[in-house]
Amino acid sequence: MPGGRGRCPHLVEVAVLRCCIGISLGTALSGSRDKRSAPLNALTRRQRLQVHATVWRMDHAWGAQQLKEFQRNIDDFYRLSSYEIGEYTSDQEVDDYQSLMEAYRSLQGAIDRLITLDPVMRSIMNAAQAGLGDYFEPGDEGWTYDGSYWRDIVKPRVLRATGIHEFGEEAQRRMRPDSPDLTADQFHPWVWEAAAPLWYAGSRQEAVHAAARSVNARMQQKRGHHDKSDAALCREFFSFDKPAPGRPRLRFGGYTPTDLTWRSKQQGAMEFGAGCFEGIRNPAAHQHGLILTEQVALEQLAAFSLLARWVDECEVQTASVQG
Repeated sequence: MPGGRGRCPHLVEVAVLRCCIGISLGTALSGSRDKRSAPLNALTRRQRLQVHATVWRMDHAWGAQQLKEFQRNIDDFYRLSSYEIGEYTSDQEVDDYQSLMEAYRSLQGAIDRLITLDPVMRSIMNAAQAGLGDYFEPGDEGWTYDGSYWRDIVKPRVLRATGIHEFGEEAQRRMRPDSPDLTADQFHPWVWEAAAPLWYAGSRQEAVHAAARSVNARMQQKRGHHDKSDAALCREFFSFDKPAPGRPRLRFGGYTPTDLTWRSKQQGAMEFGAGCFEGIRNPAAHQHGLILTEQVALEQLAAFSLLARWVDECEVQTASVQG
C-alpha cells in the first residue's frame, strides 16, 4: 500500500473465517426456528413457551464435547508445528505426522480450524464461567501461528470450561449444604392417602387435584352440609360470623373471640384455604397440559397438608352451642 504499511493478509483471512462461522451459525439457528414455527402456531401460548424453554436449555454435555474436540485440535496443531522430519525421525513419528497432514491437509489447515472455532469456543467457555473466554490475542500479527499461545494460554481455559460443563451442575447439587427434606408420606393422611396412587403413577397434576378433593370432602363432612365447596366453603366455614342454623363455624380452640391471635389465625386460615383452592386446586383441575415439577407439586401438596391439619385441629361450633 503506497505511503504506509499494508494490513497483514493473514489477519484479513482470520477476520473472514470468523465472519463465516458467525454467518453459518446464525443461519443454522434461524433455520431451526423456521422449522419449528409452523407447528408452534397450532399450540397454546403456554405450550409454545414450554417448547422454547426446552429448545434453549443449556446443553452442558454438548458444550463439553465441543471443547474436548477443540482441545484435540490445539494439541494436533502444536504437534504439527513442532515436527522436524529428518533421518533420525522414528517411523512412529512419521506415521503420526502423515496422519495429521491427512486430517488437516496442511499446517495452515490446522491453523484455520482453530481460528474458525475460536469465537464459538469463547462463547461456550463464557457460558461455563463468565470471563473465561475473554482472553486477549497477542499484539504480534503472527499470533495464530504460535503453538505456545494456543497451548499455554487458550488450552488451560478450555480445560477449565470443560470441567465446569461436565461436572459443575452435579458438583453444586452434591456439595450444597444439607437441608431438611420434605417427606411426602408425613403429609396429613387426608392429603397423601389421596395423592399417593397418582403420584407413584407419575401423574403429579392429578395427585394435587385428588388431594384438594379429599380436603374439600373432609371439610364438607365436618361441616355436615355439602351445599358449598372449595374456596367458598373455606370463607364461610372459617368466617368470624356467629354460627347460624345450617351454617356452623370452624374455630381454633384455646382462645377467646376477642383474642387478637385467634382473630389472626381465623383470618389466615380462611384466606389461606381459599387461596389453596383458587390458586392450586383450580389450575390442577382445569388447566389442560399443566406441567408440575416434583418440587412444585410437593410444595402444593404441603400447602393442602397444612390446611388439612388446621381443619382437623379446629372445633365445629353450631348455632345451638352459641345459644
